[in-house]
Amino acid sequence: MNRKQLVSLLEKGSKHNYVKQDKIELLVCNSGSQNCKEHLLTINKCYIEANNYHLEKDYLNYIESLKNAFFMTSGLQEASCLKCADFFRSTITKSLENINEELQKLTTGLISNNRYVLSYNKSCTVLNDFKKAI
Repeated sequence: MNRKQLVSLLEKGSKHNYVKQDKIELLVCNSGSQNCKEHLLTINKCYIEANNYHLEKDYLNYIESLKNAFFMTSGLQEASCLKCADFFRSTITKSLENINEELQKLTTGLISNNRYVLSYNKSCTVLNDFKKAI
């Protein structure tokens, strides 16, 4: 069995189809700077990691990965990078808002699950931190 067949077999046998695609694409950058592209590469790695945690229902690590992605945007300080940084932050914040809503549904109502309370509380705290930083 060659390597390609082995990888294909492992992927078929896995419980989840892990995300490998970038979440954010930079189509136009006012400065044409490598700075935004370099940060975006790291941010997308955090996003891929976060989405894989989401598939595993590992919400605490999902939130931590989004937090890492968000704070990577603080390195974009040049005036020409501010629009890119704002776009990255708003996209990351929207993702956290979505997971916050999902966790709220999991922890309240008829089919509530106490297992996710800690994750929900952390998502609320981190979301407030994001909104203060924006």
